[in-house]
Amino acid sequence: MALPAAMALLPMALAAVGMWAGGTLAVAAEAVQFNRDIRPLLSGACFHCHGPDAAHREADLRLDEAAGVQLAFGDGSDSEAWLRITSDDPHEQMPPPDSNKQLQPAEIALVKQWIEQGAEYQAHWSFVAPARPQPPEVKQADWPRNEIDRFVLSRLESENLSPSPEADRATLARRLYLDLIGLPPTPDEVEAFLADTTPDAYQRLVDRLLADKHHGERMALPWLDAARHADTNGFSIDDHRDVWAWRDWVINAYNNNMPYDQFITEQLAGDLLPQATVEQRVATGFLRNSMSTHEGGTLPEEYRVIYLADKVDTVATAMLGLTMRCAQCHDHKYDPISQEEFYRFYAYFDRAVEHGKGATNANTAPTLAVEPLIGDAAAMRDRLQQRVATLKSWQQRLSDKQARAAPEVQEAFRSDLVASGIALKTVNTEIGVLEKTIKDGRVTAMVMQEQPRPSPTYLLIRGAYDQPDKSKPLTPGTPAALPPLPDDAPPNRLGLANWLTRPDHPLTARVAVNRSWQMLFGNGLAGSVNDFGSQVGPPSHPELLDWLAVDFVENGWDTKRLIKQMVMSATYRQVSSASAELLARDPGNRLLARGARFRLPAELVRDNALAISGLLVRDVGGPSVYPLQPKGLWAEVSHYGYERPFTAQVFIPDTGEALRRRSMYTFWKRTSPPPSLTALDAPTREVCTVERLSTNTPLQALVLLNEPQFVDAARALAAATIDAGGGDDQQRVAFAFRRATLREPNSREAAVLLGRLAAARQKYSEQPDEAARLAAPVTTEPFEGLDPIEHAAWTVVCGVILNLDETISKE
Repeated sequence: MALPAAMALLPMALAAVGMWAGGTLAVAAEAVQFNRDIRPLLSGACFHCHGPDAAHREADLRLDEAAGVQLAFGDGSDSEAWLRITSDDPHEQMPPPDSNKQLQPAEIALVKQWIEQGAEYQAHWSFVAPARPQPPEVKQADWPRNEIDRFVLSRLESENLSPSPEADRATLARRLYLDLIGLPPTPDEVEAFLADTTPDAYQRLVDRLLADKHHGERMALPWLDAARHADTNGFSIDDHRDVWAWRDWVINAYNNNMPYDQFITEQLAGDLLPQATVEQRVATGFLRNSMSTHEGGTLPEEYRVIYLADKVDTVATAMLGLTMRCAQCHDHKYDPISQEEFYRFYAYFDRAVEHGKGATNANTAPTLAVEPLIGDAAAMRDRLQQRVATLKSWQQRLSDKQARAAPEVQEAFRSDLVASGIALKTVNTEIGVLEKTIKDGRVTAMVMQEQPRPSPTYLLIRGAYDQPDKSKPLTPGTPAALPPLPDDAPPNRLGLANWLTRPDHPLTARVAVNRSWQMLFGNGLAGSVNDFGSQVGPPSHPELLDWLAVDFVENGWDTKRLIKQMVMSATYRQVSSASAELLARDPGNRLLARGARFRLPAELVRDNALAISGLLVRDVGGPSVYPLQPKGLWAEVSHYGYERPFTAQVFIPDTGEALRRRSMYTFWKRTSPPPSLTALDAPTREVCTVERLSTNTPLQALVLLNEPQFVDAARALAAATIDAGGGDDQQRVAFAFRRATLREPNSREAAVLLGRLAAARQKYSEQPDEAARLAAPVTTEPFEGLDPIEHAAWTVVCGVILNLDETISKE
């Protein structure tokens, strides 16, 4: 057989990967593994026609199962699959030339080596229950601090690499604060840590931060993304609904270290637990966070199917790490999930009350009136009364024709919106809702509730809501490729929760520990945090992932213990700097030869600036707030191409302390998410998101330099610098720099900042009106007793400091 063109390059490719010796294929020191090396190749090139999707399968051959692999590759170099892979006949070659899925020379070399080693098949790693591996022996025995480090160091030693040195203690303190409570330490807090020379000082700092009331906020933030938490319905007019009681439940759950199996169970089926408490019912808001509509022309059944499919996708992604929604219209093409299994999983949610029209109307969807879960009714009333006062000031202006024509009103609401009367009607409605909440001392929470007589569930042909296959009613069930349901599992959401939390489930614990690892290290141990299926490569450290998963379950699904294990490790404490050679070899830090370095999540960038400046209001929990955003933005996105706006909301910013709450409490409108957070890669929260994009764009710099609250943070830091930074410019530069970065500026950094200060002083001395404008705060009370020129100049310098990569990054 003649070599195809790709095979002609095989010797060069093999030499590049160190597997070519004397013109023959040499067995590498480490054997080729099906899961690690071969399955990803077959998944990408072959599963489309020879995978789980029966309707699209060719030649009745499955290469995702042991029998098919043995049939195709079992004859070694004479096997049909190998002959097809290496054929130069376009009618015989596999994958077919027109598929655009050809294997590369180095990949073909791996397949050949695997065949020569016996073509051994392995079940997909993520569908096999993890077993606790023995931590490996390592050469550098004095480096590991716990078992995590032994797995990491073993991998590094196999790659002829060494771990990086430990970061200095000030860096470690900042790292811990940002990771465990999402806020930076003050210089005084760092100094106190540096002064504590006892052997357990680091551990005691970890324990203190894990016990801090803000720890629950930090842990809740990524879960809000996974749960697609937002304050509006999303579809149609995207109007307001109150869901913050569920957010408070999540914060409380993390602060109280609720075991993860209970955390899952209450959110999936808290209403089905014996003698379910109010809090357990509120927890089920997790499933009600999906988008909804009550538009007049809505087909309720169509949207009911959309809501239920979203619940399947959310649970599968957030808790199983599976792209189960790919099976809504046909069998999954890459993973062993059939369309029937999708609808059996769907059936768990189909048994609940779920109307296709309206999310919070008590006549169409279950709700519950609850008292605040964080704080008390009096605290809630105080916050809501401040909001009512703000709304009533606008109500008065909108009611007065002369005031309605004022430029600031026109700019805020757009003339067509004000003229239509929508703004005044909306403000009146919101005031009425808030005043009722204040009077009752209770807030509405969306919850789950089973139907008294559930309707049968059917497979929907091609996923169409109006094409049910009524020949076969489906009972609730789970994919056959995963463990069976427990014998006593009821056929409802509680049974699903029991299945997810069975100790030998191969996915639930792995997915959970992988997400925690990602939060701390920037990457998960698995190839993806949202897909543990065939399309993603194996974990970077599979034994470590399994060890963590088993240890997590055997120790009561204790999340704080898990986080503590990770941050106590020597792996976590490494410096984040790296040589050019290491960066070139491992740019994504998958080998963990250095500490993590990445930009803070969007909310933490803003919280960090407010905290450094001293402006942050640190109250925990409660209603969502309305920080400043560009005027007229909601009206702009609400036009939908019509002459008049089509909206049930107008944006009215808060006043006072509500403007400076933590960013996780910002009111989240799905069709117009908070713009500054969106620019910093926050998701829209329309669907479950477990991994945010991380981009670097000029728009981000424009936000950080010009958004009013970031400028106010620079103003406040400037005022503090002038007041307490010392008697000369060098001392003040060091003061402001230390507040933001927790270290002293070097001579070059200080020189740049002093030069910027001199230029700003010169400019504002010549333009005093500009100085007064820059020195005037937007979200705070005026800073009394400061020279506007000096304040403006230092505001420029502090703005530079707050925008440093070092300030907005974890390192």
